[in-house]
Amino acid sequence: MQFTRMAVRFTLIILMTIVLVGIRLFFWPTSLFSERADRRLRRTFLRAWNRGFARIANIRIVVEGTAPKPPFFLVANHLSYLDMLVLTSQTGCIYVARGDVEHWPVIGFLSKSMYVIFIDRKNQRDTVRVNGLISHAIDMGDAVGMFAESRISVGQDVEPFKSALIEPAVAAQLPVHYATLGYETLPGDPPASEIVSWWRPESFLYHLQRLLRHRGVIAHVRFGDAPLTGNDRKELAPRLHAAVRANFTPLK
Repeated sequence: MQFTRMAVRFTLIILMTIVLVGIRLFFWPTSLFSERADRRLRRTFLRAWNRGFARIANIRIVVEGTAPKPPFFLVANHLSYLDMLVLTSQTGCIYVARGDVEHWPVIGFLSKSMYVIFIDRKNQRDTVRVNGLISHAIDMGDAVGMFAESRISVGQDVEPFKSALIEPAVAAQLPVHYATLGYETLPGDPPASEIVSWWRPESFLYHLQRLLRHRGVIAHVRFGDAPLTGNDRKELAPRLHAAVRANFTPLK
């Protein structure tokens, strides 16, 4: 039963991806005339794909609070690659992603076509380049999301936020929105710490097939009541961390 469920879901996800990629390629010439318009189209495709994936994989998203409207800058805690699916399905935002994802087969190409921003975390100087790309994305009307812990946590607490990538928002005097993510599994399935969390040394595909074998997941996202502002990123980061942590529930 689990193998059949996984196979059917994989097949549907692949078919959905092929269709949406085809549509994306059809509208690709839009970027030659207007980057801003192309980015609006990209947000539509991203939300459609993520909502389709959630439906196929039986990921029910429970939202508290009101999602901000683009353009905005948002930070959140990080538990899994599903975090991106949850937030994008609600906001259409793009992310600052680790640099090696850019070179993943298929996923890397699709990510670049969707204006995902990549950072070399081993090179501290790369932050300057990335901050410029974040500022440009926001100027173009995009929503930019960042996982301020800078890595996936084990899900027992929210790790301290790194302040460096908050600098574009501070420099532009933008308010910083925040969201808190959490997950639970359905009765009879293993806990979310085993199915959803992805901090263990295992491949993306191995983790994904295990996720798709089980019945489903309930994802919780709590958007903050009001964004926070500050003139010093090192002062703002702890306040954002405290706001996210206040709504956090450890994974079971």
